[in-house]
Amino acid sequence: MDEIVKQLIHLNQKDWLDMLAVFIPILLSVIIIVQNIIYYRGNKNLQKQIHNRDQRVQYHQDIMLIYNTFYEFCDGIIRSGFANHVKMGNVNLSVSWLDHLIQLRMNLGRRGELAKLLFEKGNPKLYQIIKDRADLGIKIIDLYLDYINSGNLFQVSENAWNTIISVNPGLIKYDYKMLMQNPQILSSFTKLCYDEKILEIETLYKQYTDMHVYEKYDQYFEKYFTLNEL
Repeated sequence: MDEIVKQLIHLNQKDWLDMLAVFIPILLSVIIIVQNIIYYRGNKNLQKQIHNRDQRVQYHQDIMLIYNTFYEFCDGIIRSGFANHVKMGNVNLSVSWLDHLIQLRMNLGRRGELAKLLFEKGNPKLYQIIKDRADLGIKIIDLYLDYINSGNLFQVSENAWNTIISVNPGLIKYDYKMLMQNPQILSSFTKLCYDEKILEIETLYKQYTDMHVYEKYDQYFEKYFTLNEL
């Protein structure tokens, strides 16, 4: 009887081991599948977070690019020598900056289109603010370019030189170095170079800068300057 019981126990143990031998690989496979699913979902969420972060960073950079257009425009006008070269009738130096002015004009147009994509529907008020300033900036550059390309600057400069030399025989025509060594003659020459076109450009440029005070410009960008609020 005891022997029979031992045999039954042995058979049960063998069956149990056989069952484990079958079940363990299945269990391991299930564990691996679950781990893969968890890894896939975690990786997908991480990729989504990275993608969203990159989009927020790009969005923020685009807004800053549009915001800084004002400063780029003012710097461009200053570097082009409007206050010195153009207002003093220096044709050669003025012409040398034409490509720079054309590029500046293209940038204004591109930033205006970018602002349209970003704000026309979501923030139409800000879009209109940006558009008005971009349009005015382009108008100023067009007047500036036309003043040089049309020959107006050359004609004004020639008239100024002829007039100033007629009363200052020792002065050499087109010698700006000699001209600048005499403040009184320089002042008279500069006044001769000042005409209605220069006045119009100056007036519009002042209007442009006045449009960029805090209350009219900066405050509308404030909420976009912090990434956490995008």
